[in-house]
Amino acid sequence: MNRFDELVALDLQSLSEVLAARTPEVSELRRGQWLGIVELMTLRLTEGCASLPADSWATCSSALSYAFEAAMTSGSIDQRESVIRRLNLSVALLQQVPSNHEVDILNPSHQIDLLFGELPISVEEARVLSVDWRTLDIAQIRLLRAVKNLVSPALSLGRLAPGDVNGRLQGWEEVFPSLP
Repeated sequence: MNRFDELVALDLQSLSEVLAARTPEVSELRRGQWLGIVELMTLRLTEGCASLPADSWATCSSALSYAFEAAMTSGSIDQRESVIRRLNLSVALLQQVPSNHEVDILNPSHQIDLLFGELPISVEEARVLSVDWRTLDIAQIRLLRAVKNLVSPALSLGRLAPGDVNGRLQGWEEVFPSLP
């Protein structure tokens, strides 16, 4: 059995403890395997979050952060994909459990900070570009599409926890329908 198979065989708590200890090292798994670990953690957290003890969330969040870091370091995903996945996971989790400002993945404000750190253009630039996006060159359309992929789960997050995002997404809510 290889290291990846050993990790896949672990339950959520055991897998989280291993990853939170920052093991295995990035070089011990292949690129695609790190993406598999991210997807496994996402699945296990989504399925098991309702019954997860409160004291396990910090470990799971730390494990998830390491899995994303390792997936990016290995080249499985880039920073943008990591943020999109984190936002989507946060939405899925917060549909089942309450927000928690001590746990990154359950902290809507932290997730929105990640969004704003990754957005390649401002809401004003997106507003101008999206007015007649069909006339833009393909690179600009792709840029707007990347923005839409980032903003979409963030808007869902804002609807789940409106007090936590305090209107930070208002401009994006207005521009979103016009994005390609």
